[in-house]
Amino acid sequence: MTAIVRSWRLLLAGVVAACLWHAARADPPAISASLVPAPGGRTNHGPGLVGLADGGLLLCWYSGATEANEDARILCSDSADHGGHWTPPRVAVDRGEQAPGAAAANKSLGNVTLHRASDGRLWMIYGVIQRWDWPLVGNVCRNWLCGRVDAKVSSDQGRTWSGAMRLDDQTGALPRGKPVRVAGLGDVIPLYLEGAEQSFVRIVDLARASPEHPPLGPTAALSGAPLIQPSLVVQADGRLRAFLRDSRAVSIYTAVFDPATLRWGAAVATNLPNPGAAVEALRDDKGRFVLIYNPSRDDRRTLSLAWSDDGISFHRGCDLVGTGAQGDVAYPTAIRDDDGDWHVVYSSDGKSRIRHLRFGAAWLDQCLGG
Repeated sequence: MTAIVRSWRLLLAGVVAACLWHAARADPPAISASLVPAPGGRTNHGPGLVGLADGGLLLCWYSGATEANEDARILCSDSADHGGHWTPPRVAVDRGEQAPGAAAANKSLGNVTLHRASDGRLWMIYGVIQRWDWPLVGNVCRNWLCGRVDAKVSSDQGRTWSGAMRLDDQTGALPRGKPVRVAGLGDVIPLYLEGAEQSFVRIVDLARASPEHPPLGPTAALSGAPLIQPSLVVQADGRLRAFLRDSRAVSIYTAVFDPATLRWGAAVATNLPNPGAAVEALRDDKGRFVLIYNPSRDDRRTLSLAWSDDGISFHRGCDLVGTGAQGDVAYPTAIRDDDGDWHVVYSSDGKSRIRHLRFGAAWLDQCLGG
């Protein structure tokens, strides 16, 4: 009888272990969400996110009465618990600032991207609407067609920032995607021209730049279709693949930039729709290209994931935000922390709120179909 009982106990233990193993595979840790304390009743949009050296997160975005309004400021908030809670926002770029050499004070502020340079300093790269004052007329710059790109640097993990520096003075130049560090070349910064509807990269070694030596470097433009707001990822062959917003609101496009030759390949359409909205690209543990995007040609009320092996033919995964759950959801930005978790920030409720999502590699793998 004792042997039979022992056998049953062993069998039961094996069944329980198998069930627990299957449950761990079938039900990985869930996604978590938090709401950033952005000012109410205002436009809060264009967020940037970066991981800090101490394991925390820094998030910055622009906030104004309306988009392109003269009262816009860039606010920052940080989190010490992986995005569970965020500090009250503080001003990082105030209204009316003027970078040395700029013709006039800024009219307004826009998209923010954050980057940790190889020397450990943080860089904030952000859009500016220039101010062009004409006699008897006043300021003739009203929107992003008068864009310019400025930058600030922080040596204390974003608690304080340097004065503004001019990064790109081309009329209509604006940032959106995160810079990518390429060994032996520098930091490849994705930018675009609002009026010309053209994407390009500026190559700068941010570790060597400072307010006394502003970040200047060569540019390389993508020719062809009206495509903007490139999001860059590194391919297995070392080249950079960009995923781009379609100004005609048809498809997400992709193109490859070769750091060795500083040349772009031709842009081609993926099989994913695009409602004229920004996309965010990343690579998962299996080396797949993963996009966070709005799966429509005419609205931004859903935020989804899709994956591809070749960067052109995509398979849709699950939704990060279900249709209509948070109004219009747009401009996602994603990073991976030192623990291997993914963090996504985006604007919601018609550009009025900033939200954060966190999920692990197992959750992402399940979302993409394993």
